[in-house]
Amino acid sequence: MQCSGIFTGVRKGRGNMDTKKRMYPVLIGVLALLLLGGCASFKGMGMLSAPGTYGKSVTLQDLVKNWHAYTIYYAGLSEDTPAALLFDPKNDDKTLTGKRWERVKDKKILTSMISFIKGYAQFDPRLYSIIGPDKEVYGYVFSPTNEVYLKVLNGKTIYVYDVESPLYRNDGNDMDNDRL
Repeated sequence: MQCSGIFTGVRKGRGNMDTKKRMYPVLIGVLALLLLGGCASFKGMGMLSAPGTYGKSVTLQDLVKNWHAYTIYYAGLSEDTPAALLFDPKNDDKTLTGKRWERVKDKKILTSMISFIKGYAQFDPRLYSIIGPDKEVYGYVFSPTNEVYLKVLNGKTIYVYDVESPLYRNDGNDMDNDRL
């Protein structure tokens, strides 16, 4: 008796091997598309770098000394508890922008904010250069963590997302652990 219909021509054990052989090129193609898509998505992102990597070396003391040459903003709930400081050079054609960043208008307040951020010793506060897609420095951010997220809006503007204050992070000591 012969089989007919959709099962003709398939030998026992061979159908599984043919399916695997066809799946490898498909999987490789899907992975290649995902990798290409992932790399393309980084194109619209700015990046953080150590000051001096893409230009002249700058220190936090340099920024404070020349504070009038920058538009300075802070992230955080108040001037007393800043989460990060953003330094946007005034005399360039590049712009740093973002929501929830408030302007710092006084050098004394600026130095007080820097001292407060340096107090986040367990997070290792650092000064970072903000680098655009053209590999040029757009400004600087002083933050207790490297969790500063950036997005390129156009060729000359980078959006800096709000920085979460380390004061509001869970340090692992929640109430349930204290009861044990």
